Amino acid sequence: MIRIERLKKDDLPAFHNLLLKVFDDGFSYYPIIAQRYNKNHWSIKRIDEYLNNEDFLLLTAWDKNVQVGYLIGKYFQPNKSVILWLGVIGTRRGMGVGTKLVKRWELWSKGKGAETLKASTANFENERFYESLGFKKSSRIVKNDWGMKKIVFVKEIYFDSHQKSTF
Repeated sequence: MIRIERLKKDDLPAFHNLLLKVFDDGFSYYPIIAQRYNKNHWSIKRIDEYLNNEDFLLLTAWDKNVQVGYLIGKYFQPNKSVILWLGVIGTRRGMGVGTKLVKRWELWSKGKGAETLKASTANFENERFYESLGFKKSSRIVKNDWGMKKIVFVKEIYFDSHQKSTF
């Protein structure tokens, strides 16, 4: 049974190890310079700083006592929320872990007042995943900092402005 929780400070080292494992396993097609940048950028210190910032959401997916996935999201004023990183260990992909993480992020985003949700990926195999969650593919393909093509997905959420969900 997969459970989704907000990252706790005590779980930060294991979260960081999971992040590095997913980088190694799932992002090997990134140029070496991009892999190094991401590993350095997503340091324990930076993640710890985000734990104390109310505009960031750090989620971890657990199977029993093992972290198997993560999501790092950010809310931008006045009404947009973005997935910065979503990762699931290879042995758990296709089992609903990513879906649970994204749905929990959506609830949090809605509670913050987001009306537009965004996600992007340089892995074109993820297109069906995001579309299955109601995201629409952007009409243009952009390039990331390393010249890799990436797809941007957008989802508009509508709700009564007096109805705020919390997480």
